[in-house]
Amino acid sequence: MSTDPVAIHKHILYEASVQDTEVDLDLIDRMTQRASGKQALTLREDFSGTSLLACAWVDSDPEREAWGVDLHTPTLNWARKHRLPMLGDDAERVHLLEENVLTAQTPQVDVVAALNFSYMIFKQRSLLKSYFQSVYDSLTEKGVFVLDLFGGPHAQDVMKEKKRVPAGVDYKGTPYPDFTYVWDQTSFNAVTQEICCHIHFKGKKIIPIEKAFTYEWRLWSITEITDLLTEVGFVTVEPYFEGWDDEAETTDGQLKIRKKYENMLAWICYLSAVK
Repeated sequence: MSTDPVAIHKHILYEASVQDTEVDLDLIDRMTQRASGKQALTLREDFSGTSLLACAWVDSDPEREAWGVDLHTPTLNWARKHRLPMLGDDAERVHLLEENVLTAQTPQVDVVAALNFSYMIFKQRSLLKSYFQSVYDSLTEKGVFVLDLFGGPHAQDVMKEKKRVPAGVDYKGTPYPDFTYVWDQTSFNAVTQEICCHIHFKGKKIIPIEKAFTYEWRLWSITEITDLLTEVGFVTVEPYFEGWDDEAETTDGQLKIRKKYENMLAWICYLSAVK
């Protein structure tokens, strides 16, 4: 049996190490039930990339429909080739748009999701506010905007964080071996709050990919984001954090609304903004 490392596409490695659509869908369902008391049926995934969430959304219910918006043609084409076919005829309920999220025209939807910190590409307050306004306008009454952000002292450090990802299969059923995901924060400007990050994939069983993805962001705070969301019209903005397990010395995986939260060295928060 060959032990040579194999070439795995960076999108497959990204989905395996960063995305968990089961968790995302569960959280979105909880947020939308809280906001409107009913099941959400339409979703727009902004900065959709491989559009994995949009596909999982449609796959979760025969009445659901999704729009994926992204500017990167190669990634959208990859999604059309490797993700939409897995839905069969249901792929007709996924609409991928090569457009700017600031100006994309879609029907009003029950949910807009901008996950994996993608909106942080907007470094100017005016641009981010314009984006939030476009999201607000694209939502139905009591619709929910879901976004995430990260913070804590380590968010401003130049540092690397490694995570071992076990072997598995992707959405298409393509197997991949275990590998190491590396989050690399290479620079942080305290004056502008600008941060540069890379994702690397390493391991003995895969052909390593250095700088598979690079991000040039502004590190926004929860209060800045909340203020902007409120300014454009959102009625409520609620933060969801995981709790802390003292015995395991790690987060407990339970995302709940928390009005007060200890500033750990590093944290991730999800926001639910209701129209």
